[in-house]
Amino acid sequence: MIRDFKSHCYAASCAGVTLFLHPQRAAYWAAEKTLLVADTHLGKEQVFARAGNPIPAGPSEADIDRLEELVLQSGAARLLVLGDLIHARPNRSESWLDKLTQFLDRHQQLNVQVVAGNHDNPDGQSLIDNRIQWHTQPLHEGTLVFQHEPGTDARGHVMCGHVHPCYRLSASRNDTVRAPVFWFGQQYSVLPAFGQFTGGHNVSPAKHDRLFMVGPDSVLPVFGQPIQSLELT
Repeated sequence: MIRDFKSHCYAASCAGVTLFLHPQRAAYWAAEKTLLVADTHLGKEQVFARAGNPIPAGPSEADIDRLEELVLQSGAARLLVLGDLIHARPNRSESWLDKLTQFLDRHQQLNVQVVAGNHDNPDGQSLIDNRIQWHTQPLHEGTLVFQHEPGTDARGHVMCGHVHPCYRLSASRNDTVRAPVFWFGQQYSVLPAFGQFTGGHNVSPAKHDRLFMVGPDSVLPVFGQPIQSLELT
């Protein structure tokens, strides 16, 4: 199953680490059996509904299903969320809370950690299943530093979220396509927003940056010189 999972990924090198970039907007650090996602924004549709917007329920539950499928396919031992697991303090009755608990019940050996983002307020965290481990400071592991917002860190290359990066490709003035991207820079790299009910921000990459665009069933390099690892074992 893991080889099938990797066959859908683009294997890219970042700070000497091979990351498998998956079209479901996740990155897999195989050496550490860690699945990386950012900006799930669980419960966002409920926030919009409470404000009087006609938003159907379901996106958060569907995103939890996507997470579970990625965990199963990759064989991950750890799920690391780079901030904004939740969108706001949820009401206790919101159905995605039970869905998240059921997911954790089915994967009791899975280590789930969150580097808290700007939407992960403490009041909201207190209502989330307490098996999830929250970090208020960046995590430094090997050549990488995991945090929510872009920035630099003398200890290593920063992996983050927050931006919801997208990029627009143009064939002509009136013929364009816009999609989420993995944005790899010189000092930090940004994962696309995992949540389906999230917006996106068009990025302007620097000369030596790399962009990997998310398609329906593949990830493709669209900007910069790709540094690819072909090891799929």
